[in-house]
Amino acid sequence: MDNWNSQSGDIESVEQIYQLLLEIARSSLSDIPRIPENITLKSLPLLQQLQSIQQRPQEQAFKSDYFSVNDLEWVAQVRQLLEELIGESLSERPKMPENMAGRALSLADKAQGIKETIEEKAACGPTEEDESSLEPPDALLNLLHQSLKTQRAKSYKPDAPEWQQVLSLLDVVQSIYKQIQN
Repeated sequence: MDNWNSQSGDIESVEQIYQLLLEIARSSLSDIPRIPENITLKSLPLLQQLQSIQQRPQEQAFKSDYFSVNDLEWVAQVRQLLEELIGESLSERPKMPENMAGRALSLADKAQGIKETIEEKAACGPTEEDESSLEPPDALLNLLHQSLKTQRAKSYKPDAPEWQQVLSLLDVVQSIYKQIQN
């Protein structure tokens, strides 16, 4: 699950972190506070994902085709908490670090907010800003036309009838698009 660039990957990963943080909070709030069982096994894959996020450009922390949610501070805090718990669980006398419940609940709350933001923005689709940054279709059709001509010239069969068919079809598409625009 190393795919932080897809909507479902983002949501699943944040959900896994959220669930683990709730488990940590429950364990630390029990009558006898204890580190959750198998914390190392549960945390290591999440730590790897969090580390890969921290190595990305800032604007791509949680990213999809249409949006990004940037909260590298949360990522760093979750990493610190998990590393602290793993270190403590591997010690000779493991004990729950102080204020673990409060920290875990605070980070879980933020995880829920990130997850909701991802879901909301994914449901909205592209924004006007995203759409305005796209090339107009006629420019893209012209670019495709030029590219096809270049590829045809480089082809080992530049006189093949298929090349003429593709270029003719593209001319038809461009013509129809111009009619639609007028």
